[in-house]
Amino acid sequence: MTEKAPSLEALLADVVRVVIREELAGIATAAKAELLTPEALAERLKVPLSWVYEQSRQGNIPTHRMGRYIRFDLREVIENQKKKNLFSP
Repeated sequence: MTEKAPSLEALLADVVRVVIREELAGIATAAKAELLTPEALAERLKVPLSWVYEQSRQGNIPTHRMGRYIRFDLREVIENQKKKNLFSP
């Protein structure tokens, strides 16, 4: 009853499968992200519209540019602000 060790080829195939699954899961999550206008972000965060534009201009919040338009992923903005608030005095 000796077990045959998996071949290098089989191990590599398993690793590739895992990586592909992780990438596909990441793509599916990103596809679900809703991009908000500056007005919608300000409304959702209950902050002035001027704050959204200023933070975007200064690079303090993640901003997605599409030509002359800017959009925001609410989840990214919230995570970004959480990280900044944890390390600020």
